[in-house]
Amino acid sequence: MRHERQVELLQRVADSGDHFVGLHGSRSMVNPASAYTDPERHARELQVLFRDGPTLLGLSCEMPAPGDYLTTTLDGIPIAAVRQADGSVVALVNACRHRAAPLFTERTGSTGRSIVCGYHAWTYDTQGTLLARPLSAGAFDDVTIGCNLHRVAVAEKYGLIFVRAGSEQPIDVDEALGGAQDDLGAFGLGGYTHVETRTNEWDMNWKLILDTFTESYHIRTLHKNTLAPYFNSDCVIYEGFGRNFLSVGLRANVLDEVAKPQDEWSILPYGTIQYFLVPNALVVHQLDHVEVWRLEPLGVGRVRTHTSIFAPEPPDEKALRYWTKNLDLLLKVTGTEDFPTMERIYQAMASGAIPEVVYGRIEPPLVHFHTALDAALAAADA
Repeated sequence: MRHERQVELLQRVADSGDHFVGLHGSRSMVNPASAYTDPERHARELQVLFRDGPTLLGLSCEMPAPGDYLTTTLDGIPIAAVRQADGSVVALVNACRHRAAPLFTERTGSTGRSIVCGYHAWTYDTQGTLLARPLSAGAFDDVTIGCNLHRVAVAEKYGLIFVRAGSEQPIDVDEALGGAQDDLGAFGLGGYTHVETRTNEWDMNWKLILDTFTESYHIRTLHKNTLAPYFNSDCVIYEGFGRNFLSVGLRANVLDEVAKPQDEWSILPYGTIQYFLVPNALVVHQLDHVEVWRLEPLGVGRVRTHTSIFAPEPPDEKALRYWTKNLDLLLKVTGTEDFPTMERIYQAMASGAIPEVVYGRIEPPLVHFHTALDAALAAADA
């Protein structure tokens, strides 16, 4: 992040007053529990946000070489993006045109120069053009439809790869980022190295995963024995970028930094810089690495998470142990403290006994997130 931008954000901290009240948002929000539990609302979110809208597939460095691929599932649509020989990326529906069998069964890997279906060995090039139907003895010669793989829209910029699962309507990455591209572009994400991705599933609505990271208000209580001694729990630095938003969690000693001369200010290590790319991703810049969370809703009360860690350079054996330990710690805290709590929150709301939840001015990213979702659905309905 540019130094001028870091100074701008830290100045908000310096000016925020006692208990960082100056970082509070302009309003609170009451959100009906049905926003998390209603199947019809959930179906609209999948259509508008995950099928029709662009979503983050991953980082460019996860598929650096020709033939490398990344997969995901969005509103039930299986997607695979494949790096081409010229460096571009093509996104395909991950289903053979013969019997709809999956072509890629792992999240990431390399297909080489061709894509071969594991069911009957129908073969395609990396752009999805049908090359061969082995040992069929002309049995498909009278098929009149085209049997190339179906394509969907894909776009790559700033080290980020976006797809539009439901169509080939072009994606404007700058428009999708809504103004966050200046900050994200300064991260240099294309130069990072993918270390590891771990996948988990949770019994909760997908939005509760992102809710977890939108505020620090819970740290002093939920994380009293883990994170609380090190992090501020009064508020976060917040800024909206269209439906996306920035939330910077602050270290407990952040005021030590703003006491220095301004030309020495650095937001790291005094803040955890989080960019929420609505609807499905969170890009987190820590002191010495980047974390990415990606979501796949599986049902109104079920979600799959992919948690990845990226290092600034290819790790040797010692560095790999260090990054693995970082990922272990991250998933231990979220997996034993945050997400089990979110599962119980979802159960309470799904019971019908809790008609609404309340977001306070101390949680401005949370208010922004749900206001943006409501606006997106309303705009689509209009």
